[in-house]
Amino acid sequence: MFHEYRRQGKEGAKQRAINFDWDVVDQVFPAAKDADIIDIACARLEDESTVITVASRLKRQHKNWRLEGDCPTTSYYSFVEPGAMFAMIVDAGTTPAKASWVVLPVYHAARAAILNHGESARLGQSAMIALYDDEGAHCQAVLAEHFPQLFKEAKAVSVTPQSKVYASDGYDDVAPDPLGLFKILARAGHSLPSAVADLVDNSLSHKASEIDITFPNPNVGGRWMCIRDDGEGMTPEGLRNAMKIGHQRDYGDADLGKFGYGLKGAAWSQADRLTVVSKAAGHKTDVQTWDKDHLATTRRWELLNDPVAPKYAAAVEIGDSGTAVLLTQMRPTMAPAKGKAESPYAQELATIKAHLELVFHRYLEGKVPGRAKVIIRLNGEPLRPNNPMGHPLTKVLNERRIELPEQAPDKVPVLSVRAYITPNEAEFDEFIKSLPPLEQRVERERLTLNGRANDAQGFYFYRLDRLIKWGGWEDLFAKDEHTKLLRVAVDFDRLAEEQLQVDISKQLIRLPFAVADILKDYLKVPRATARSRYDKKSADTASTAGSKRGASGTSGAGGPATPGGGGTATPSTSDGQPFGGTSPSSVPRKDKAALRLVSTGSVPWERKNGFGGEHVEVTPQVPSLVALVQVIEKDVDAKAALSEFLRVLETAGVPDLLMDKP
Repeated sequence: MFHEYRRQGKEGAKQRAINFDWDVVDQVFPAAKDADIIDIACARLEDESTVITVASRLKRQHKNWRLEGDCPTTSYYSFVEPGAMFAMIVDAGTTPAKASWVVLPVYHAARAAILNHGESARLGQSAMIALYDDEGAHCQAVLAEHFPQLFKEAKAVSVTPQSKVYASDGYDDVAPDPLGLFKILARAGHSLPSAVADLVDNSLSHKASEIDITFPNPNVGGRWMCIRDDGEGMTPEGLRNAMKIGHQRDYGDADLGKFGYGLKGAAWSQADRLTVVSKAAGHKTDVQTWDKDHLATTRRWELLNDPVAPKYAAAVEIGDSGTAVLLTQMRPTMAPAKGKAESPYAQELATIKAHLELVFHRYLEGKVPGRAKVIIRLNGEPLRPNNPMGHPLTKVLNERRIELPEQAPDKVPVLSVRAYITPNEAEFDEFIKSLPPLEQRVERERLTLNGRANDAQGFYFYRLDRLIKWGGWEDLFAKDEHTKLLRVAVDFDRLAEEQLQVDISKQLIRLPFAVADILKDYLKVPRATARSRYDKKSADTASTAGSKRGASGTSGAGGPATPGGGGTATPSTSDGQPFGGTSPSSVPRKDKAALRLVSTGSVPWERKNGFGGEHVEVTPQVPSLVALVQVIEKDVDAKAALSEFLRVLETAGVPDLLMDKP
């Protein structure tokens, strides 16, 4: 496409256009499926300062779309080379469509700012993505900052105070329907354990040191719950603001809040009536209630301040300061009961307990800087911290700090990454053999995060020392039986949360694409060490019987629970190697023919060229191919041979033939 690229002799193929994936075009142009040509008036740079507009078009190809009508001849584009980024903003609401595009050199700051942000994290799985409307706000802001002659910053929407709105003559109020919005917000993806955790977040943000959760048997007196704390509490005005949906306030550096939604969303996901009782030191106790039936009857956002019913009085009683969140008219759980040994209520209690012990383990351990140990009780029983990397036999590697692009002077977002290799089954069996059988089972469940050892491998993301997401490799690697002992803690604070795209439920994040290679490089040694420990046929301290169990291929995936109730993890050596770990020379050499297992796809496999080079994505369409990739995971030569064999099949059209079979 760029003549200067040819003049410099860089051209290695006859592909002379920008091709767009069909799914990208379909997202931007909803009518694309019914057209073969889409006209676009494209603005671009002719040199560093001159903007020209060229009549261009997208033309449908066999499996994609081709941008035609403009092949720049200017020497300005001499910087174009593999790895450069092509960015285009399109207004598809006109005919012809309007667009501006730019090419960003490998070294350009705008390219780094886009790749280092979670908004464009999908570039880690695909060389091309489409971001629609607000999805691309960050990218649009970056392009507007660096190329104002081509791109305009999205206009900020000014917010008019509600009181002024109603004072305007003739204003047509189209406020959200209270009942409809209640139903929408009640479906924000919370389970009962995650909802309780979000309510505990509010208590911790208000500096609580003791939190009591009351959840009595629903068969006796109905289904209700109360989360009460001894924190700072709220004034009547502060409580009213807290009950407001989306209320924005200044969040402190250690504040677990983010969107002004957690209290309402978590409560409404489980109950039709939310009552909050709160008292700040020196102020009177205040009570405010959101009631679904009242919203349905009045269709108004009207808070109630009725006194709490006597049956709940003891649960909401607070001292000099604190807050009690009372959920009544709770809806029955939608989660299916597991087995018949325990009642559904007992299973719910166990699930809440396990979730909170894991998510808040640092608070329960007293390991959060600047605050004392927190006590959380469930029906009067203190919770025990479940540190997924805290077992005494766990091997610890050195920390790696990854700096993200700074958002403001002197404020550099940082990811702190540290890998842990948890004990294999033989080692763990030897460690717990003196315990009674029931206690052994409890410890094993905690070690494997309730029996899901293989799912427990991967990243553990901590936002302000609160675990928000765990398990899995964020598409950097496939889950591997031989690396299931490896867990990697990734810590970040409020400075980094925007680039990690923390979602409204604070349960999901996106890794910026630009940190993928850094993490892969850091994890070479930990992955090799995890394989070595998994494959070890006898532990240093294991009995003969324990060794046989360790060689059976069913080792646990590490865990925090210990018979002694704590302990420190084994330190690593000064060069980052854990004691007893493998040396760098034993690390597999770099994979030159990347084969990636992905969870979805419309064809059995697909070859892609990304910023990291060529790779083949294998989907679940052909299970035998997936099994083969898993078998040869550590054999680089075999993977290279398979990649080339698949290339031969591609030329013969085999992937399409496979999908055409009935």
